[in-house]
Amino acid sequence: MRRFWILVYFMLAVFSGSLAQPSTITLRAAAPFPFGAALNPNLLKANTVYRQIAAREFSSVTAENHLKMHVVHPEQDRYNWSGGDTLVVFAERNGQRIHGHTLLWHQAVPKWVRAFQGDSTAWEQLIKTHIQTVVQHYKGRIAAWDVVNEAFDEDGTLRKSIWLEHLGPDYIARCFRYAREADPAVQLFYNDYNQESSPKKLAAILAMVADFKNRGVPIDGIGLQMHTNTNQSDDRIETAVRQTAATGLRVHISELDVRINPEKKPALVPTDALLDKQKQKFATIVRLYKTAVPKAQQHGITIWNIGDGDSWIPNFCQCPDYPLPFDKAYAKKPAYDGILDGLK
Repeated sequence: MRRFWILVYFMLAVFSGSLAQPSTITLRAAAPFPFGAALNPNLLKANTVYRQIAAREFSSVTAENHLKMHVVHPEQDRYNWSGGDTLVVFAERNGQRIHGHTLLWHQAVPKWVRAFQGDSTAWEQLIKTHIQTVVQHYKGRIAAWDVVNEAFDEDGTLRKSIWLEHLGPDYIARCFRYAREADPAVQLFYNDYNQESSPKKLAAILAMVADFKNRGVPIDGIGLQMHTNTNQSDDRIETAVRQTAATGLRVHISELDVRINPEKKPALVPTDALLDKQKQKFATIVRLYKTAVPKAQQHGITIWNIGDGDSWIPNFCQCPDYPLPFDKAYAKKPAYDGILDGLK
């Protein structure tokens, strides 16, 4: 009997202690849709904390840079799969979806392509071979691809690029067809930025989608990058999300970060007031996505890397900024709680 009561007291102590421990909520557990991050394979290998957060918090992985053409296809007859393979294996081990980014982008052109000499047929074969080789390499492992990235200017016209110059104005449609040929099951997305702040760009993208549907060009979704800031109008964000959802395609908030220093102040310090403003913006965007996009169209939300120290923004703007839900030491910021608030 004494042993029995000792066991009972022990079990009660353990049970009571477990109740006293706060429950641990992660973004991947809280979100009813895939919640992801763009990852750097070098950081996954070198930084234990980064790797642990990437595995624990997210249900989807996007390659930040290592599937872009200049990295994955650095020479005409050589592909470099190392970074992409690292990310895919990591995601598979952790039960995460992989979103491919990106098959074609005007800023990811390797030197050999810039020096390429050939007629329109040769250029067409170049891009077809690149797209189909990359898609087939990851066939059955990558769930979706950003086929073309940032092809429109702010005024809604096609961006002047090496692709437009050599492939002509209908090159986007052909890229989608080549990707579909390479993997009939993969989801195909068009991805762009400033759709919430540039009505003409948004209108042009929606018009392209309507045209693709009329012509039978395969397209499954639209990526709203949502590199935004605390001053951005909530109404404009809502307009972009709702109009994109009205296409009936899958909607991906694909590169979310929220700048607190849109004025590029050289000595800005992240005050409590600024961080709270950032928290509210994250909450608004997540809540809007959850409520305004039909569940069947919710491809998910992806933040663009994990911690403030990993963000592309400070180098781009040459200014201090703190746009992500984790700080430079990977501690959760108020923005993290804002995401959870938006998911409630």
